[in-house]
Formats: sequence, C-alpha cells, structure tokens
Amino acid sequence: MKNINLLGMKLQDRYARESLMLAERFIKKGAARVILYLTTAALLEAAKNDGEKEWIEAADATLWGDTKILEAAEISAKARYNEVEEKEFLNNFLRKMAKNHTAILVISDTEAHAQALKSELIEMQNGITVVGTMAINDIVGSQENIINEINMIAPIVIIVRMPFSMQRSWLENGRRYLNAGIWLGMPEDFSCVNKKEMAVEKVGKRILNVLFSRKVNKYKK
Repeated sequence: MKNINLLGMKLQDRYARESLMLAERFIKKGAARVILYLTTAALLEAAKNDGEKEWIEAADATLWGDTKILEAAEISAKARYNEVEEKEFLNNFLRKMAKNHTAILVISDTEAHAQALKSELIEMQNGITVVGTMAINDIVGSQENIINEINMIAPIVIIVRMPFSMQRSWLENGRRYLNAGIWLGMPEDFSCVNKKEMAVEKVGKRILNVLFSRKVNKYKK
C-alpha cells in the first residue's frame, strides 16, 4: 500500500491482490465498508467540491478506473497498469462472489441503468448471485424505508453505479443502518467491460485526459 496525494486528496494505492484481501476482510466483519472506483472525471468533479473530496478521502479503499490516474500519481510499475486495464480487482472479486454464492444487490439511479450494470457484471462473471436491482430515482418513500427494504433483501455486497453526489448523499445518512458488508461504488462513467469506443468517445476521453493532466500539474506547483 502506498499513500498518494492527488488533486488535494490523500488516497491509497494498492495492488489488486491486496485490495481483494482487504475486501474479503470487510465482508467477514459485516459492517458496511465503502470501496470506490475512481475515474478521471470523478476526480475532476471532486476537486470542485470539498464535501465530495472529503467523502472520497474517507472511503475504506479506493480503486483506479483508468491508467491516467496512475500516471498522475507517478506510479510506474507495469503490473499496476495491467491490473487497471484488465480490471483485475473486479474480475477476481466477482469470481470470489460467484464461488461463495455471495448475495449481490445492484443499485443505480434508474432501472435501465441498474439492469445495464447487472448485465455487465454477469458478462464479467457468469454465476454471480444477483438478488435484486434497485433504482433510486424510481423509489417512493423515506430513506429509512428504502434501507429497511435493502436489509430485508439481505445482500452481502451492494454494487452501485451512479453519480458520486448521489452515493455520498445516501451514505452520509444511511451507511450506519446498512447491514451489507461492502458498498462497491462506481461513478456513472465507469464501464465494467471493455468495449470498443466510438470516435466521438475517443475524442471526449482525450479532452478529459488533457483537462485532468492540467489540473494535476496545477496542484503540483
């Protein structure tokens, strides 16, 4: 494990195997621990919001969603780049979950997004036990009632993909009431499966990377 400072945030870098061992310990302890996948877009957004920055720093573990973050953190080990590109942690984590028949709840902002995330997870690892999907925007009722519903489903792992601002809002008040072992949070731009990018997507990513590099360099000065 290596401590790094990125865009004013104090974060920790771990090899995939170390992160997997940590996740397994979290599950055994049974208290809702937060693991966040970070992307350049999510970090740029957090850099503009002190509350979100503090929330990311307070996560129990962080994972990198693309190699540009490794470059910004001045991490040069080739093995780390391969792990991030191949999403080694998520692949191995889902493989463990399938082997142990671990109950997984999938959450997103809409039902369409929740179903898309579920499909990607199953594509990565067939045989995982998805006990349900939940769309935050479609639920009527208080947060307390929704958390009670989640606890009745009794997932061990909750995998979430939606804006960090929504995840933060949810967890700040409700985390202590969740009985799940892990909240694995992904920003909305994180893709679980590697797919061919359209030309416009490639251009957008290049622009984002330039903005990210400029922001990182500004913090280093």
